[in-house]
Amino acid sequence: MAHPVREHFHSILYSFHFVDLYHLLSPIGDASHTRSTHSGPVARCHPGTRVEVIAEIEKWIEDSDRRPILWLNGPAGSGKSAISQTIADRCAADGKLIASFFFFRSAGRRSTIHYLIPTLAHQISILNIGAKYVLIDTMSNEPNLHHEKSLRYQLDKLLINPIWTTGLDLSKVIIIIDALDECDDKELISEFIETIVDICNTPNFQLPFRLFLTSRVEEHIQEQFYKSTTQSVIKYLSLQNHDSTKDIVLYLENRLYLLYQSKPKMMYGISWPWPSKWHLEKLSRNAAGSFIFASTLVKFIEKERGHPNDNLQKALLMTDGLDPVYHQVIATALQENKKLPDKHLHILNRVLAVVGVAQQPLSVAAMSVLLEKEAHHIAYMLLGLQAILLIPEKDNEPVKVFHTSLRDYLCLEERSKELCINMQQSHAMFAIRCLQLAVEYSKKDYKSKNQEIAIYAGKYWLHHLNESLKNAKNQDFLNDLMLNSALAGFPPQQVIFWCMNTKGNTNMEILKEMLVSFNE
Repeated sequence: MAHPVREHFHSILYSFHFVDLYHLLSPIGDASHTRSTHSGPVARCHPGTRVEVIAEIEKWIEDSDRRPILWLNGPAGSGKSAISQTIADRCAADGKLIASFFFFRSAGRRSTIHYLIPTLAHQISILNIGAKYVLIDTMSNEPNLHHEKSLRYQLDKLLINPIWTTGLDLSKVIIIIDALDECDDKELISEFIETIVDICNTPNFQLPFRLFLTSRVEEHIQEQFYKSTTQSVIKYLSLQNHDSTKDIVLYLENRLYLLYQSKPKMMYGISWPWPSKWHLEKLSRNAAGSFIFASTLVKFIEKERGHPNDNLQKALLMTDGLDPVYHQVIATALQENKKLPDKHLHILNRVLAVVGVAQQPLSVAAMSVLLEKEAHHIAYMLLGLQAILLIPEKDNEPVKVFHTSLRDYLCLEERSKELCINMQQSHAMFAIRCLQLAVEYSKKDYKSKNQEIAIYAGKYWLHHLNESLKNAKNQDFLNDLMLNSALAGFPPQQVIFWCMNTKGNTNMEILKEMLVSFNE
């Protein structure tokens, strides 16, 4: 005869399996170390590079150093994310990694803090059944916890308490959060750092995991990390204190060797070794410690129109960071564009505008609908930008930047000069088109058209409209016939319904901000 108490507990545990924890937490599926390249570039340290830095991080993980937080910092392009990914892969293989999150600027939910803790919690629930039951119990009682409660409360309920139940060696398990500076919520990131430090400083309390963080040294981040209260709980590791020259030479040598070997007909008559030792050292000096610059130089030599050896000679002259590379690639593509029929002349400019101001990476198929141009024409234009953009083989996969500095370059006139995109004009153009699509798709089944651009249009038309109106010169845009025609198809009650069902509070706040500006 079955024991009634045991049966009761079995029924409780059985019912837990039917609680949709994924639905309750709404985690981001493509933010961890196992994310695919579909959601953004996934860089790892090239074999034989960053050996000393990786060894120091692994020593902190294994050692008796009781500082529970390690902050790896360095300038843009110095390889922080590649190091994070490499450490995450190694720790996962050893059973030490319990969760990871890689922020990525302008990548939708991956660029906001609101999904950080729920996403980490969901990963832990997959790893450990005990933690899963604690989280199910917590979220069943407080289903809006991650929307309504403070970061401290979320950390306690969704991370710290569940981890205590795992039965793991808590001195060795680790959580990795990469690229804090790529999170759009600067104030909340500062609050997160301050909160986690306060928790670590609680008397007679030990954080049940090690926390590996990376970021650039930006003001809102460093002011939290350099407070007097952080010294005893944070280990500081700066990439600026590690000479990467030899690592970059090794990386360049290996990558360009593969290029030489893979194109014997093209490289006929080019003597080996190619590039020479002097060339490699010169390229490394040009990179000035930036792995992303070195990587972009390799892509320029490989993919830019022309012979690799000619491209190498151009790369040797690029000494001022990534901007000359961006300028060379875009200017060449625009020059080639002039040979096309008149009706295609502006496609490349509009594609660059998408790269510069779109709120998330878009596929060729989505760009085709947004720009009202044939997909094969857009794909052809993108071929000239392969040195600075990651162009997928499939039209329904997003086109991504190799590094977020390209977006900055395109939007800042002091950097890109005559190649700078007109941000207000681009936002205005996208506002009208997204609004047209939002109205159209609100009357139809999303699946009847391109779902990707339907969702994008619904989420971001108001953002583009608001950005286009921030410049006083664009106030006349309100009288635009196309805009008014599109707005007429979107009645007020439908706008409110849309706000609450796309980006919720974010869109409501934008609406309020715009109404205030109109009344001034």
